[in-house]
Amino acid sequence: MKSVYEASSGLDGHMILNLLEQHRITGRIEGEYLQGGIGELQAMGFVRVLVADEDYEQARQIIKEWEAIQPPLEGSKREDRPAGGLQLFIAGFILGAALMYWWLKLSAI
Repeated sequence: MKSVYEASSGLDGHMILNLLEQHRITGRIEGEYLQGGIGELQAMGFVRVLVADEDYEQARQIIKEWEAIQPPLEGSKREDRPAGGLQLFIAGFILGAALMYWWLKLSAI
């Protein structure tokens, strides 16, 4: 058997295995129970999806097609973040200080 996919968790591994089984490719997951050893084991690369040698190329193609249609992770690009966060914070701080000064001035009368 060959490793066709390294999953970040057992859940991801089962999702990929289910995708392959929908295309009539059988396989198994190796290492999903090692997740409890994080801290003593390396943190990545121990959950793998294995398929038979003769199904390897077809499985890789199915996974490649699946990865191509996945949406990008939110916040993965710096351009996606709104600009001016610091300026907005400073403006809010100044406005809050001015309102607090005005309220304290009125309450002292």
